[in-house]
Amino acid sequence: MMGTVSVRVGAWRWGLGIAAVLALGAAIGLWARHGAAVFFEMLAAGLAYCF
Repeated sequence: MMGTVSVRVGAWRWGLGIAAVLALGAAIGLWARHGAAVFFEMLAAGLAYCF
């Protein structure tokens, strides 16, 4: 029974890790393509929309 729980927790950690790497890669890609000023403006607009 404990082995199944451990596998589920491990799968969630892998999933979250992959999602974090993809988000970081997207941020670096936007920075490289649009430059720092546009990147920060897009980030600020996104945060303003959320809050």
